[in-house]
Amino acid sequence: MEHSKKSVVILAGGLGSRYKGLKQIDGVLPNNAALLEYSIFDALKAGFIKFVFIINESIPESYITKISQILSIKRVEFHWIIQDQKNFVSDENVLEQRTKPWGTAHAVLCAEKVVTENFVVINADDYYGTEVYQIAAALINDGKINAENYAVILYPLKNTLSKNGSVSRGRCEVDEKNKLVSINELTNISEEENSIFYSDKENVKHTLEPNVLVSMNFWILNPSIFKFLKIEFDQFIADKPENTDEIYLPAVIDSLIQKKEMEVLVEISPEQWKGVTYAEDKVELQEFLKQKIADQIYTEDLWLQK
Repeated sequence: MEHSKKSVVILAGGLGSRYKGLKQIDGVLPNNAALLEYSIFDALKAGFIKFVFIINESIPESYITKISQILSIKRVEFHWIIQDQKNFVSDENVLEQRTKPWGTAHAVLCAEKVVTENFVVINADDYYGTEVYQIAAALINDGKINAENYAVILYPLKNTLSKNGSVSRGRCEVDEKNKLVSINELTNISEEENSIFYSDKENVKHTLEPNVLVSMNFWILNPSIFKFLKIEFDQFIADKPENTDEIYLPAVIDSLIQKKEMEVLVEISPEQWKGVTYAEDKVELQEFLKQKIADQIYTEDLWLQK
């Protein structure tokens, strides 16, 4: 099972409104590599040989060319797919009102035609750490991922916060067999005076433990997910969503767990998550990556081999 074919589906369609720009393509260090490139580097090292990018029409052609050239040199398969609002939607009335993408569940569904093997889903603007790709590859190679068994890599909440503003995270409940029991989206999570809080819909603050496990959208899935996503998305459209409503991948997976249609194995990341939710996060990210280069995890110029 050592050489099971493995893909990475990269969600790069969000415009990053809070970040004020196309954070998916923003160079972090003088080498001008975007955060996404570190994920590609780590995934290649772990044996992933196919990359599927779900993008919007705002991603510049120059960036697509840059990444395509890197992957061509590495001799791996890659696909660029635009998350078109019209994909899987036949109701013209619904489309007329729509101004934004349908959400991460729809984004993954857009990869259906090109992904036929077990795959990882990641966000383009998140740094997950080198080891998580090794963990994901081992699960796929060992035959742990199939039509009824998926996996997710979770992070302790304290390793995922921003010093520059509140964040949203999927709080996860895990049973004694390391299976995911539920995932619930919490919003307005922030750290104040060494305590972590989130605000509910009534704006009431609740304390969160620093080690509570949260999802950062690092899923290890089987192509059977596409069938489920299609059913859930069709239902979402049939329910006449509001113009800004979205359908999220974690919500679909949670629904499948509750219906006992699948089990999701939990692995806990041994590494720190990093991201750029806010423009001010970039300075901290730069220092973090400089340390990784000093530790020889990456080279100064990412794509020059040691």
